Amino acid sequence: MSEVSLSLIPPISKKTTTAIIIAECWVFIALITADAMGVVSYGETRYFHWIISLSPPIWVLLMANPNSQNLSGKDEKRAIMAMVVTFVIVIVVALESILQGNI
Repeated sequence: MSEVSLSLIPPISKKTTTAIIIAECWVFIALITADAMGVVSYGETRYFHWIISLSPPIWVLLMANPNSQNLSGKDEKRAIMAMVVTFVIVIVVALESILQGNI
């Protein structure tokens, strides 16, 4: 059996990829909040919304790349916790914005 090779994908460390995912989620939280508060309209930020919404497959490929550096056990647990907390905050902000009728 041959091993799957993702040679076209650059070897980016999982720590860097995780930091980018978390930063992208916080930008998404800021966009939703600014839209809900009426600071900006969806039309003004729609390209950011679409770029952020369509980028997770890229991050999954970068995380699954076997050529990238792995995290230690402690760093992996911290990264998972940070991503879970960020994801929960994204859901809460989106639901609150929907319930207010701003999105």
